[in-house]
Amino acid sequence: MMCLQTTDDKTLWQAFKRGDETAFALLYERYVRVLFSYGKKITDDEQAVEDAVQDLFVDLWQSRSRLSDVDSARFYLFRSLRRKIHKSIRPDQLLSERWETTDELLLPVSHAAETEVINAELLQIQTADLQAKLKSLPLRQYEVLMLYYYQDFTYSQIATILGVNEQSVRNLLQRALHKLRKVAFLLTFLAFFLFFFA
Repeated sequence: MMCLQTTDDKTLWQAFKRGDETAFALLYERYVRVLFSYGKKITDDEQAVEDAVQDLFVDLWQSRSRLSDVDSARFYLFRSLRRKIHKSIRPDQLLSERWETTDELLLPVSHAAETEVINAELLQIQTADLQAKLKSLPLRQYEVLMLYYYQDFTYSQIATILGVNEQSVRNLLQRALHKLRKVAFLLTFLAFFLFFFA
């Protein structure tokens, strides 16, 4: 008898399709949090995201016998959730509609009061600023960055999830990285300034 806890997604998906409730529960446990987190990047309506995630899993269970085999359950779930959110909420509730035109501003940086604590606090400041900058990226750029680096999706898979062509994915990723590199340069300059002039 196989141990479902350590089973790969493809095998779990096949077991779930045959009606295995334990396999379904494990898929849910593996992905509910990451799907909810991903959904919040699409809209800030947490209730709508929660409803979409729950509806997604209810629909999966109800239609399990009609589902095809998948190479990546994670890819299928991300793509399905994105579609479900886009269908269930108004366009003005999508963060992408607002973020695509939002100017990116660096958030204020807290300066250390004493020179001797600068080195100790610098990493913390850089981390906070990088996180702020990631969140200030236009949604599509942030989404591509997250899907590529944190979820290990390919350009082709990301293109399918977002409903764009592969070149657009590459362009969005390059723009995001370019903006993050500018932040890294500014943080290096800030560190130099604080060290020598504080």
